Amino acid sequence: MGQILAQVALAFRLLLMHDNFMEISVILPCFNEEENIERTIREVLTWFDSEIIDGEVVVANDGSSDGSAKIIESMQKEDSRVQVVTHEKNQGYGLAVRSGLDAATKAYISFVDSDGQFHISDLNCLIPHLKEHDFVPGRRRKRADPFVRNVFGKILGVLIFSVFGLWIRDVNCGMKIIKRDLWPTLRPLYGTEKFFNTELYLRAKKAGIEWNQIDVPHYPRVAGSPTGGSGRVIFGMIKEILDLRRKLK
Repeated sequence: MGQILAQVALAFRLLLMHDNFMEISVILPCFNEEENIERTIREVLTWFDSEIIDGEVVVANDGSSDGSAKIIESMQKEDSRVQVVTHEKNQGYGLAVRSGLDAATKAYISFVDSDGQFHISDLNCLIPHLKEHDFVPGRRRKRADPFVRNVFGKILGVLIFSVFGLWIRDVNCGMKIIKRDLWPTLRPLYGTEKFFNTELYLRAKKAGIEWNQIDVPHYPRVAGSPTGGSGRVIFGMIKEILDLRRKLK
């Protein structure tokens, strides 16, 4: 059924050829999201169909040890618009996103967290701004996270400003869209966890690429457990930011 709907959408493209037609690759980084990943993939495919988008879903399976891989494989067989990039071992959020973006083929590339805290339809908040900017990141209007994670996010912003002189509200918002032609320029080389997005912004600033950060809704997680605030991530944060500063000099 998904493939039939995709063919219908493409047929509409040929008939209408309207100015709003888009080609988008949506990257879904996935680490142990067996409770969320199928629903998220289906939401993206439904959004493609409803918006008449020539799209692909690239799921970056970052060494998941649960049932995520089987679910993703099943979805790939069901709909040819679903592609997968697999890391045999967990390499971190940033490298998962990067692998997915490297594999993307459409004119615009976007990455969206796969845990259900973003709704793909809210990418419609960002798309209109692509007329003026080739890099449009989101900013969570109100973070639907526990208090400690919200505080940690603010501390992270201050730390980034102190080290790099870069002030970005909600630097790690997991919804961004970029013109694919810019990806070689923006592609982070060093950030793997908390500072993947930081390096993305730093490279944009160095290249003189302007961006327009747009508010997007953020929703409570309905299943699974967050990993972004784990002890491993927090423990490695200081080392990573110092390494990043050294390597970017």
